[in-house]
Amino acid sequence: MLKVSNERAGDVIGATSREFMGGQKIFGRYTLVKVLGRGGMGIVWLARDEELERDVALKFLPDLMIQDRAAFDQLRHETKRCLELTHPHIVRIHDFVHDDRSGGISMEYIDGETLSNLRAEKEQRVFEPDEIATWINQLCDALDYAHARANVIHCDLKPTNLMVNQRGDLKVTDFGIARSLSDSVSRLTLEQGR
Repeated sequence: MLKVSNERAGDVIGATSREFMGGQKIFGRYTLVKVLGRGGMGIVWLARDEELERDVALKFLPDLMIQDRAAFDQLRHETKRCLELTHPHIVRIHDFVHDDRSGGISMEYIDGETLSNLRAEKEQRVFEPDEIATWINQLCDALDYAHARANVIHCDLKPTNLMVNQRGDLKVTDFGIARSLSDSVSRLTLEQGR
């Protein structure tokens, strides 16, 4: 089961005020299953894409992003760029979805753990070199592909954005999206404080 790090679960910046529950259908095609995690930039749900009959991770955008047209358009543009990323070690973005009350990003569901959670489970909280050698190779391969072939930079690479699936393969999450989302929410929060 995927456990998304609760870095600041009680402090979700500009989180969505809309209430969601398991079994609820949203955006005309997704049935919410369960919360996978909460983080600094919103809530991630396991959802069933009824149209394509597959499980997805559905990241809900903070309300501030939905209300600010420039920020919304910027994130939609970044998401479209990431649709091009098709690499075995990069989490695939499926869609940018929204209605008048909320928005989200549909992406490949990874049945696994973040590198941060895996590290936290270790007694010394560190990996031995032989434990992570394969993951480092997979990470470098993914970054090389994104930078050299797709001209996309991650900008927010950290253990919570690195997943390890049930087969032991590393997958990079939030490619090109995390930084755009963080920058936009920070800017909007500053503007609200004026």
